[in-house]
Amino acid sequence: MNHNGLDWDRLRAGAATATGLGVLTLGDALESVAALPDGCVDLAVTSPPYDRQGKYRDGEAYRREWYRGYFLALTAEIHRVLAPHGSFVLNYRSKRQGAERGTLQYELVLWLREQGFLFAEDFVWGKPSPPPGRFNRFLKDAVEYCFQFTKTPAWQFFPEHVLQPARWDAVDRARRRRLEHNYARVQEPSGHGRKRALAGPDQVRPSTLLTFEPEFGPNPSGHPSRFPVELPDFFIRLMTRPGQVVLDPFAGTGTTGVAAEALSRRWVLFEADAGYAAALPDRLARLARPEGPMAGE
Repeated sequence: MNHNGLDWDRLRAGAATATGLGVLTLGDALESVAALPDGCVDLAVTSPPYDRQGKYRDGEAYRREWYRGYFLALTAEIHRVLAPHGSFVLNYRSKRQGAERGTLQYELVLWLREQGFLFAEDFVWGKPSPPPGRFNRFLKDAVEYCFQFTKTPAWQFFPEHVLQPARWDAVDRARRRRLEHNYARVQEPSGHGRKRALAGPDQVRPSTLLTFEPEFGPNPSGHPSRFPVELPDFFIRLMTRPGQVVLDPFAGTGTTGVAAEALSRRWVLFEADAGYAAALPDRLARLARPEGPMAGE
């Protein structure tokens, strides 16, 4: 069956894990994404290995040359497979290098713009309970970035899927609703009338500061940098509709797939390490499936 040009029968035939909505295939990220057809992905969400992180347990570190070469070749393929309305969300945070914070996170933004991506937004993931700091002159590292890149200015966006309770005082909300100018049609000096939006609604758009705890659950695979399911869940809600396709080329233990499965999105994951990928079937089996469509969808 084809969807967005994807041959799902072929993908499932080579998958390590598959459901009715998605597949995880073992393989190199660049080679795997290069085999996908043009314009077949609605959203790509991924967290590549951080600089100087051990390379799949073999001790080799990812250095700047890896990002300038291999990773940019991969992002060029991601740009190709994105639909015109698609987004690419990159979770990345440079490590410290001696007395300085690395600047690779900012260089990546500039490099991807040179590739033709639009730099749409920078979200900050704040961790209320970060791991203890290990440096005498630095505080706990409680921030990571989620950079949103798009293929065109016409990227899709559904803020109504991620509304949050307003931080208005209940008495203030009631007072604002009694003020006629907050909801009634008014006459402007120009002679043009307009309806004002109700001030102080119960549900409002969230900010670009995302507050999610790090992943503290069991880690039998030993993956060094898992992100919480709430992170891809937020972007999948914000940037896709049910049935659309989500890609993660550095899938790890499959967190993006777990979020997409719960939200009734199709998902395509690639992971080079069989040990990390082996965690996904159990995670899907324990997934608490919603009784119906998610709120606002």
